[in-house]
Amino acid sequence: MTSTQQPPAPDGSESTSLLAGTDLPDPIGTRIVLIGAGRFNELHQLPATRRNVEDLADLITAAWNLPVANCTVLRDPASPRDLSRAVEEAAKEATDTLLVYYAGHGLIDWSGHFHLAVRSSERESVHDTAVPYAWVKEHVEKSRAERRIVILDCCYAARAFGLQSDSALFEVAGTYVLAAASETATAVSPPGEEFTAFTGALLTVLRNGVPGLPRYLDLDSIFRRLSKELTLSNRPQPSKQSRDHLDRAPFIKNAAYAPSGDAPLPPVPAQQRPPAETSGTGTPPPSRTSVTSKAAAVPRRTANIPDGKPIPLMQRKAVRLVGLAAAALALLLGGYSVFSVSPEDSPQIRQIHGKGTIKVGVKADQPGLAIETTPGQWQGFEIDLAYNIAAGLGFPRHKVKFRAVKTKDRDRLLQSGEVDFVLATWTMDGSQATKARKHASAPLSFVGPYFKTSLSALVWGTEEGVASVEGIDDIREYDRGLICTAVGSTSEDYLKKEDVDHTTKASYQQCWDDKNVHVVITDEIILAGLNQVNDYRTGEGEEAKKGHVIRLAGTVESYGVGLIADDPIFEYLTCRAIPKDWESNVSTNLEEMAKKHLDSEWTRPTVKFPECSRLDAWKYKMRNFFF
Repeated sequence: MTSTQQPPAPDGSESTSLLAGTDLPDPIGTRIVLIGAGRFNELHQLPATRRNVEDLADLITAAWNLPVANCTVLRDPASPRDLSRAVEEAAKEATDTLLVYYAGHGLIDWSGHFHLAVRSSERESVHDTAVPYAWVKEHVEKSRAERRIVILDCCYAARAFGLQSDSALFEVAGTYVLAAASETATAVSPPGEEFTAFTGALLTVLRNGVPGLPRYLDLDSIFRRLSKELTLSNRPQPSKQSRDHLDRAPFIKNAAYAPSGDAPLPPVPAQQRPPAETSGTGTPPPSRTSVTSKAAAVPRRTANIPDGKPIPLMQRKAVRLVGLAAAALALLLGGYSVFSVSPEDSPQIRQIHGKGTIKVGVKADQPGLAIETTPGQWQGFEIDLAYNIAAGLGFPRHKVKFRAVKTKDRDRLLQSGEVDFVLATWTMDGSQATKARKHASAPLSFVGPYFKTSLSALVWGTEEGVASVEGIDDIREYDRGLICTAVGSTSEDYLKKEDVDHTTKASYQQCWDDKNVHVVITDEIILAGLNQVNDYRTGEGEEAKKGHVIRLAGTVESYGVGLIADDPIFEYLTCRAIPKDWESNVSTNLEEMAKKHLDSEWTRPTVKFPECSRLDAWKYKMRNFFF
């Protein structure tokens, strides 16, 4: 067991790894969890953590040729269980390498125990509002992974070592903990900088490499260089703890490596982020170095797509000659690789990868759910869910392109191939979805539900005037031109069924923008966002009038992801992504809005997530495998 202080190399130079010639982490057996806790109800905000996790995700997945689905990026976890669950799931799946990274507030409870903050954490009630680090430690120790790495960018991070008590150190082989600050020191997030101090320095080392060192950088060399970078900038010094020489195992290719006699390689320019990934000012960030081009030598059996080329296919002719008997033998000898399902097993997903990007149909004017705030800048619950689904299909964030859709056009754009899947408050059992399932030439299927809500009415009027509106019978008394909904929606079907005369427009926002409209009918969560952006709409000299959301009893709307039918692998991978970070996603995008514009006691809906049929996906894989 090494100490937290790294001994100098015998000659005072950077040490070299004893394992520098061995392999990097195996992509198939590796799982990484990157947690950026930057938004809090009571603690001060740390906006740089979001950029931390996004850049680390891009860098590490490229360097290790890691399938995007094997990298979980958790932004602003809402509750202790959100954070713990993400680590637990990755720890159970990892067999080669497990990497857990956290950036946020480190907190200490009244008894001195170390905790990691989440959105709901309170400084006066740390013990029951934050995540005990012991939870993370336990999941990491129980993992089957041969290499377990924990990186903590938070105050008092070295308390993860067990307050320097030997009995509290990790009890299993192959563990490494890197801490941004000592047991009593605070970490730093400099105002105006795009990264926290520690992670910014770490990214610099990983991107630029270390001149004079071997082809691979081990954790020991990274730690030494990181310490120098932080010392030069007069920032807190990191600490580390390792067991069984994991600090000497290769971690990443050295971007500055040059064979003997050659000049050192210059830093590799980073790819410029697209507009959707730029900073809030809309100005592209400064050029940064990257190790992306250095990852080509790692054996490839992943869903990552270099240079936009399709995923390599298996040699099917040879497989056909071997036949089913060979498949049975393969299941006995190496069942995991044959029985597993990945994006490369789907012809449809391979075709999308061949285009280089994946296009997602979303609404552009539904705050909280999906909205284009500025050209190319998207945010909302369905936007974050789309990124998770795309990751499961093998697409990093910068390969995801959003296309604004209207309610009436969702099915057509998907059937025509203009979008690859649709996340647009699409009710799974509504008339449009039912018709789309039965389409003669391009039937659709739906995976879900991923959210449940009910129909409601957004009524414009004074507090006193709206108090008398309690349900659909009261709304029926309004004139036809005063009631509006979107054409092709389930709310249009509902109004027809209830024999309520009304008008229709292309979107709910267009309904509300019409000064003649006093009532907009659609799902209550959509109306909460509509009311948030257009809170008051009162005429000059009039008593204050605003929108009031009135629930319509007996209605349930279950949203599903729209896909082209007959691809069980696409459906299975989409299904698996739906529960991922769901509670945190709702808390980040919907909860505050719903409590303000629906009900102060609003709670997250109970959603029974779909069961994911791996067997159907595997059968589909085998049909394509042999035929």
